[in-house]
Amino acid sequence: MEKNAITQVKAREVLDSRGNPTVECEL
Repeated sequence: MEKNAITQVKAREVLDSRGNPTVECEL
């Protein structure tokens, strides 16, 4: 579950920086 939270945080940072879903890259 911890990894999921970290992924969400990183995904949110990328979404704020680029505005595009880059969850796969951050996984």
